[in-house]
Amino acid sequence: MLPSVAGKAVPFVELTVAHASVLTILAISFERYYAICEPLKAGYVCTKTRALLICLAAWTVAAILTR
Repeated sequence: MLPSVAGKAVPFVELTVAHASVLTILAISFERYYAICEPLKAGYVCTKTRALLICLAAWTVAAILTR
């Protein structure tokens, strides 16, 4: 029974990581764009907590889209 579970889990994990990678790079690009266009506001808007939430959202969306 383990090989069938592992056989389905490996492609799921591979695709989830690939999707999450793209979404994370997209989020970084938006953050950099905002930091360049609005440098005085970026310090208040781009916080560590918000970055963590965006990363968690990227992984969640990637896992949902992979199904």
